[in-house]
Amino acid sequence: MLSIFLTIAILLIGGTHSAPWDTTNFADDEWTEQPTTTTTTTTTTTTTTTLAPEFDREWEDLILGGPTVVNHLGLFMVLASRADQILQPAAGYQIQHIQNLQSLRSTLTQIRLAMQNAFQTARDDHFRAQNSMQQIPEHIKAGLLLIQTAPKDLISKLLPYTMRNVERAADEGSLVTKPALHRFVSIGLLLEELVTVLNSTSSTLANQDYLIEAKSYAADISEQWNLLVDLFRKFSHRADITQTLIKNSFIEPINEAQRTNGFNNLSDRTSELSKLIPVSILIDQSSDLLDMMIGTYTVVSNDHMVNQIDAHKSALDIKDEQGRGKKQRELWQSILQQSIKVARLAQERQNGFAATSLERNTEYGAYARVAMAT
Repeated sequence: MLSIFLTIAILLIGGTHSAPWDTTNFADDEWTEQPTTTTTTTTTTTTTTTLAPEFDREWEDLILGGPTVVNHLGLFMVLASRADQILQPAAGYQIQHIQNLQSLRSTLTQIRLAMQNAFQTARDDHFRAQNSMQQIPEHIKAGLLLIQTAPKDLISKLLPYTMRNVERAADEGSLVTKPALHRFVSIGLLLEELVTVLNSTSSTLANQDYLIEAKSYAADISEQWNLLVDLFRKFSHRADITQTLIKNSFIEPINEAQRTNGFNNLSDRTSELSKLIPVSILIDQSSDLLDMMIGTYTVVSNDHMVNQIDAHKSALDIKDEQGRGKKQRELWQSILQQSIKVARLAQERQNGFAATSLERNTEYGAYARVAMAT
């Protein structure tokens, strides 16, 4: 009995620290009968349909937008090194995001700095989100272990503490995904405005080809950036799903059982565990999925985005066509190589997540089996 309570104590205390990155911890589950859900995010007016985690592989495509947008911005800056361009909004158009209409180069610098800041600040937010997601399964297991084995007086003392811990982790995870999403949405609006203003900028015989190429780069960058916005929206939405599952399907049933003395005997505990275990698997799966997606994005950002976008500032200073051609070849090669590398990484992480379904189901199912055997 002492070893059981020692295990509970370790679970209650140990979940307050983040675990090191380990791809073997990614998991999926077999609860494929879960329906899709439709929700509206608080940061945009977009309504998104969320697939059950085992079917949702869209993030693997969305994450490719990160390295691609950084390299496309570099290509745009190489073009702008040939000549600057005054931006001309259409009559009556109110500029909201571009700071200097007199210089395309200045606007590209504004975009580069905004992206770099967004990438850097997202790292801190994402670390906190991962930390919260990694705590959730440990708190869930601590609660199940208490229901399974602890005397009623110990349950009444420790279970509320465990519920507060898991709720706090869920709330924190949901909260910290929002600022990064807001920043990325804001940059998306800046890019859309640049596309709009370039389309209304008049061309001459001398700059016609230049403007055509500039419009193409601006549209490509805006499109690729929107993939990142959708990825960050997915992070935020997954955190919200996890939070809702915990509050409505784990904490509330346990609180109700405590109010009605639902843990008095083995039969009551077994009945309650049979209801809690399926949702516990879903919560574990959902938090693991978000942890895995954010962790993969962090690797991609560190390897291909944060430092690279800062290095691109020198592209505006290229003085000759030979230097421009060399830089363009480097950037196009980077797009190809990085896209392949990132796609493989995302696929490996997703496959690792999906590979441990049976292990997760077995682990949680043991709580009910042990209780029935007691």
